[in-house]
Amino acid sequence: SRGRAREVSPDQMRRLRAWNSLDWALYSHFNRSFWRHAREFGIPRLEREAAELRRRREVLAGKCLRGGGPVPAQNIPDGNLRPFQPPGGGKILGFALKEGLGEEERELCGRMALPELPYKDLLERKQFGAKNGSLG
Repeated sequence: SRGRAREVSPDQMRRLRAWNSLDWALYSHFNRSFWRHAREFGIPRLEREAAELRRRREVLAGKCLRGGGPVPAQNIPDGNLRPFQPPGGGKILGFALKEGLGEEERELCGRMALPELPYKDLLERKQFGAKNGSLG
């Protein structure tokens, strides 16, 4: 639920749990699986590698992104990098690239800033070819 929190009656809670039971089962399964793998990998090692990933992300954000982080879609000049805004939903933030990036940097940074739907399309083309999903 988006917006203000409100009280939920016991009957509503029962119906919500029944409605979301499959989601909860999937979440529970993958949460247990994740923590099992994390213990096998080593929690301290996982924490070190996650910290290194965050550090590298910050370096790339500083190199690639105007403002260093997410911005409202209307502030992204490149229409290919503007995320889809669902009607009636919350505002989805995206990333605006810095001006003056070289061609190679712009390609790398642009791929990293690509919103989810165009990124999914790019992955599908790479995995299945350009005619994937077309009628021709």
